[in-house]
Amino acid sequence: MIEAIIEKPIAWSYSALDQYLTCPRQYAEIRVYKNFAEPNTDQRDWGNHVHACMARALTKQIPLPTDMDQWQPVADQFRKLKGKLIVEQQWGFDRNLQESDWFSKQTWLRVIIDALWLDGNVGKVVDWKTGKRRFGSHQLELFAAAVFARYPDVQEVRTMFVWLKSFQQDTEVFVRNEVPALWNKFLPDVQKLTNSHATQTWVPKTSGLCSAHCPVTTCTFNGRRRQ
Repeated sequence: MIEAIIEKPIAWSYSALDQYLTCPRQYAEIRVYKNFAEPNTDQRDWGNHVHACMARALTKQIPLPTDMDQWQPVADQFRKLKGKLIVEQQWGFDRNLQESDWFSKQTWLRVIIDALWLDGNVGKVVDWKTGKRRFGSHQLELFAAAVFARYPDVQEVRTMFVWLKSFQQDTEVFVRNEVPALWNKFLPDVQKLTNSHATQTWVPKTSGLCSAHCPVTTCTFNGRRRQ
């Protein structure tokens, strides 16, 4: 059980927590005060399109469009996996890690699953990545923790990033007795996020992203503000 920190939980996701850790000020301006919005980019639109096409390829055996021909063997490979297939689902959890509606006020965690196969007591999670391969992410660990929470009979979760652009894969395997350690990867940072909400303290962090990529132009560190 996750202990209550404040009466109403602060809903978080991997992307929200990552944005907060990158820059609390940016997180607050976009997600709390809604003074700014994430820019809609061609890369984001392309990623959404790829995810939708991969979902149809897996569930309905619809061939990928011609501009994704190079990934048809990848879709065919994963379509052969055994187990019950679940694609493009939005999961919500309350602080007791019980299922919760995505928009519920009691929702504490939100997780999006690209593709999951349930085969007996084994879960297999695949997350499609359309950008450049990156390292150091704990997202696979959160996928595993979420599957263990939602499916009590699952004893092993095999997780994978599929980097479509480079045809590379990153895999990690977790077992149920690792669940406390998995949550401990996130809880200290979730506590910091919750404290920032409680005190309305959002200290900006400078990085290379400030120069041209941050939409919060009112921030002193924003490069576009100084142009």
